[in-house]
Amino acid sequence: MPAWRFLCMIGPCRSGPRFGRRRGSSIPSSTSIEGSPHHPRRLHGAGGWGPRGGPSCTMTTVYMVVIVCTVCIVYMVCMTESTTERLSPEPVEDENRANFADAYRPHTFKKVFGQDSVVACLSGLIARGRIGRSILLHGAVGSGKTTLARIYARALNCEAPDPRASPCYACEACGRLGEKPIKEFEEYNVSRRGGGREDVERFLSTHDRPVHGAKYRILFFDEAHALTREACDLLLLPVESPQHAIRFIFATTEAERLRRALRSRLLDLLIRPLPVDRAIEFLRQAAEKIGIAHEPGALALLAGLREGYPRDLLLGLERVWERNTPRLTVAQVRAAFDVDQTEVLVAYFTALADGDPDQQAEIVFGWQEQATDKIRWIQAFLLHVYHNEILARRLVVDGVIEAVPENLRAGIVRGFCARLGLADARDLAPFWRQMMAFWPVPETATDETALGLRLTLFHQLVNAGVEGEAVAAERARPTDAAAAIAQASTIAEASRGFGPPPLPRPGARVVADKAGFLTPADVRRIVNSASFLVQEHGLLFNTAFAITPAALGVSGTASAVAAITAFRDELAAQARAWGGGLRAGITVLERDHRGVIGRIVAHLHAPNPLDPADADGARRTEAWVKAWREGAGRLGGDAVEFAPAPVGERAALRFHWRRSLDLCAGLDERVEAFDPRIAEHRSLLELLRVRARSARPVLDHPLVATSASLSDEQVAQACRNRLEPLSAYDDEAWEELTTGWELEEFQVRRDTRAKREGRLAEIRQQFGEATPEARAEIAQTVGGWPSDPRRRPRRWRRERAGEPWP
Repeated sequence: MPAWRFLCMIGPCRSGPRFGRRRGSSIPSSTSIEGSPHHPRRLHGAGGWGPRGGPSCTMTTVYMVVIVCTVCIVYMVCMTESTTERLSPEPVEDENRANFADAYRPHTFKKVFGQDSVVACLSGLIARGRIGRSILLHGAVGSGKTTLARIYARALNCEAPDPRASPCYACEACGRLGEKPIKEFEEYNVSRRGGGREDVERFLSTHDRPVHGAKYRILFFDEAHALTREACDLLLLPVESPQHAIRFIFATTEAERLRRALRSRLLDLLIRPLPVDRAIEFLRQAAEKIGIAHEPGALALLAGLREGYPRDLLLGLERVWERNTPRLTVAQVRAAFDVDQTEVLVAYFTALADGDPDQQAEIVFGWQEQATDKIRWIQAFLLHVYHNEILARRLVVDGVIEAVPENLRAGIVRGFCARLGLADARDLAPFWRQMMAFWPVPETATDETALGLRLTLFHQLVNAGVEGEAVAAERARPTDAAAAIAQASTIAEASRGFGPPPLPRPGARVVADKAGFLTPADVRRIVNSASFLVQEHGLLFNTAFAITPAALGVSGTASAVAAITAFRDELAAQARAWGGGLRAGITVLERDHRGVIGRIVAHLHAPNPLDPADADGARRTEAWVKAWREGAGRLGGDAVEFAPAPVGERAALRFHWRRSLDLCAGLDERVEAFDPRIAEHRSLLELLRVRARSARPVLDHPLVATSASLSDEQVAQACRNRLEPLSAYDDEAWEELTTGWELEEFQVRRDTRAKREGRLAEIRQQFGEATPEARAEIAQTVGGWPSDPRRRPRRWRRERAGEPWP
């Protein structure tokens, strides 16, 4: 019964004997006690006593109403709960859905995925005695900066960290898992609370007191890039000389906006995105925990579309997951993110394989993507197919391409093989490399007109593949306008550059190549690349670096190699920002007791017009390297060693060869080569005058890498029209390796190239472009040029074992 109806049934109260004075009352109706609560003057007319001597029904009604209301409220609550249990609808899916990013936020170092170097650094500080450091965590949004800060802060005050240096979540300092707030951990969001000096000073003064019941107090500045210059200056002294066991953690997405003086006082930890294969594995593990079945390729596609950071990946998974479907499909991911790249790429490359220019143009010009994105997807598809389908080498280049069914990618490769008359997919590798080389990075023009021109030339290259890959590639390679005109009229014969190595002489000690170690072929490539840089470009290597990722806290081969590659790429990007560039370089991987080491020699152009004393940019490069490695120096090692070339031609030449040959020091010293001076075999390292370094294997990664300007393709391009380079290494002219003869050969090559291109231009002008007469005359002319580079006329000569060389 509703409460209001029950109250209505009671009705208004009236005076009567039933509600009169209680029997045996000691206060009769006639009694008048001044001041008594029952005095007539106090009660009469005020709802006290009625004229008949009994209490007023108004007061009694109040008592009854209170009792009745209490009973009714209890009754209604019980009925409501019962009704809710019986009648409430099923929870709405969106309301019942878990927030994946929060639900699967890691609470220990062990559960942090893919940030091995950062975790090793922070957990190492805990393991060595809960060492409190002031730290800068920087990376993209959702990379895990706040999560790592909280784990480290909790572990600093944990009374018994677990064997992996994570908080135990059992002691008083830790509290229960997920308990908030963290003891002695104060968060300050700079963007919301203010980044000015007064705001920060107020926050600091609030917490500038002795720490009780904990080892440290941690002040966490999130969104630290919003700190003003004055606020950063205010923080310098507290960070450098903290009082009361206070430590600071700064997190930001824009570390470059922090004042350098403040940043130099912090342990600098960069949180990098997960590589594609690791991002796929992260999603696989998350899907398994949540119980999401998935179609092959669905997670790979999702990983390719997100940024490679755990929170972003989890939010993406939550976005595409539909609880009422049996499993996550590729189609669901495509629909959720409006993706059609895979379908377009398959159709486009099928048209390329078929040699159908009309279909190629229709597909690619109808593809509604930005020019830069089209280029990137084409490059990614080429690279992925090259490694996985052609070389049968498992490599996840891009998650979106990985999501393309394997049978479709294999069908495209079969189509190319059928059109080119190839029996095996591996035979397609040279032609495929030409297609990849067509798209240079990063000079590719990105406006629609330039893209249309490049696509047209690209199709010409692909469709003419049956005519011979080298000639087609030369004809289709785009250049600037002036070079294109000259090239169109001067290309007559392609080149293989240095070509295959000479046959070994009999009598040498047989030392089998071992996986993970330098080989004689690697040494030949290093020496010839260093020589070619001078012969072709007249340049010397002017910088050398040694990168030791272990000093950054990086463990594991893959992570170490990634750190070395990141340093090289960031250095090149910085040089471009200065108006220069990394024009040439050689990178060699080694391993010693510390782990993987990357050794780099490079010609770095870093102009510094604002400082005449640093015209070559050596000082600014050194400053950049120092800033890059500042955080690592506090871990007991130097992450990067930098050596610039000295001033002076002779000194620069010695630097070039000493640093280049030092890259070969990891070769097995038992490997021999022939010494014509004594007509015997000797240790190759002795002939190179290099002291051997004890090395350990680096598996699953190429040990030697050259920049694009020193690649086999670029060397061959520069040596067309019978301008093959000389090689003192191949000619066993050991005593001439480091004499600098290449500087003189540079002049000879330049003069010879000009004369030959001039002669070919005359022939084409006389007989017309691409006429039979012109081709015949060119063939006769080129046939008269010596194919052996040692027979080219030159003004200089050296010696080899007492004989003129070359």
